[in-house]
Amino acid sequence: GKSNEVHVLKGISLSIEDGEFVSIMGASGSGKSTLLNILGILDNYDEGEYWLAGRLIKSQSETETARLRNELIGFVFQSFNLLNFKTALENVALPLYYKGVSRSERNRLAMEQLDKMGLKSWAEHLPSEMSGGQKQRVAIAGILAMESPCIVFDEPTAMLDPKGRRDVLNTIRYLNREKGITIILITHNMEEVVDADVIHLMKDGKVYASGTPREIFSRPKTVEACGLELPVVTQIAHGLKQGGLNIRVDVLDEEELCAEISDAYEAAGEGV
Repeated sequence: GKSNEVHVLKGISLSIEDGEFVSIMGASGSGKSTLLNILGILDNYDEGEYWLAGRLIKSQSETETARLRNELIGFVFQSFNLLNFKTALENVALPLYYKGVSRSERNRLAMEQLDKMGLKSWAEHLPSEMSGGQKQRVAIAGILAMESPCIVFDEPTAMLDPKGRRDVLNTIRYLNREKGITIILITHNMEEVVDADVIHLMKDGKVYASGTPREIFSRPKTVEACGLELPVVTQIAHGLKQGGLNIRVDVLDEEELCAEISDAYEAAGEGV
């Protein structure tokens, strides 16, 4: 009934441009999963408007919804979503079967995408024989074979070891920069969003703050208010600044941090 309705999202307004790399971040319960389900046409919404590729997405038939989703958006989840009894090649080729692509063409496209993911030699292997990072890249190859212009990554590294995580983040960067694919990355790990064009921080069903990584990283109180943590290098920079070292705090990686520290010491005439 009306009385126990929960308004998870409240007056959200955001736009994502073609070819943009956007990260939506927030603690559990901030509304990011609900927003993701609406963006991915997995759920309907009550009020407002959602436009995707020039189409108003609202109460169309289930068939039409499925068609739009297939055509426009690829999903990569944290749990890989591969069929364990099918090889990597078969997993990548399967969605193309539903698209009506011929068998030889399916296999050619699937092999081409596995090759791009550095997994050509794993084509005949089952998921159980692969590492988490490899499985995640097989899942990504499947989305690429479908030629989705936009890919939503929902906590794609949550179940990966450091190497797998690095591989997947490098892949996301490559897809965005080299292929021009629009990326929406859902994560609560700030170390993963240094390459994003825009970060939207969510809190209590609203977009609490938006900005480039540098803008967001220079606002520790805002980040904290959203129940998130700054990347370690940025935390160190803030700590050094508070300790009296005259450095920029919006550093994105170790290299920038080291350069800042070295410059600050030189400026202070102490040399390093």
